[in-house]
Order: sequence, then structure tokens, then C-alpha cells
Amino acid sequence: MEDLVLSIPMKDSDFVKALASRMGWTVRSRRTSVDRFIRSCPQTPQMSDEEIQAEINAVRRGL
Repeated sequence: MEDLVLSIPMKDSDFVKALASRMGWTVRSRRTSVDRFIRSCPQTPQMSDEEIQAEINAVRRGL
């Protein structure tokens, strides 16, 4: 399966949704995709502020 981004006029959205339903495709808005991604992220950071700063400094020194 491949994810595609398709921009369509709002007046055609019902037609595209009906077509997608008949074809067995899944339709979701970009906002829905972003919301799903945000909900899937951990609620607490996996790195401390000090660890993040150390990573940034390491990258800066490598340049």
C-alpha cells in the first residue's frame, strides 16, 4: 500500500470519499494524519535536557 497526498476542491470531497469507499481505499485528512502521529509519540521525553544539549553540541563540533 502507498500513501498519497491529494489536494482536491472541497466541493469534490464527497465524490472522492464515495469513490474511495467503493474501491476499498482509506481516506483521511492531513490533519488526521498529524493528530495520529502526535498521539503515537511518547508523553514523556526519552532524553533529558542535558542529553539533548550534549547531542546538539556534538553535532556542532562535528561540522
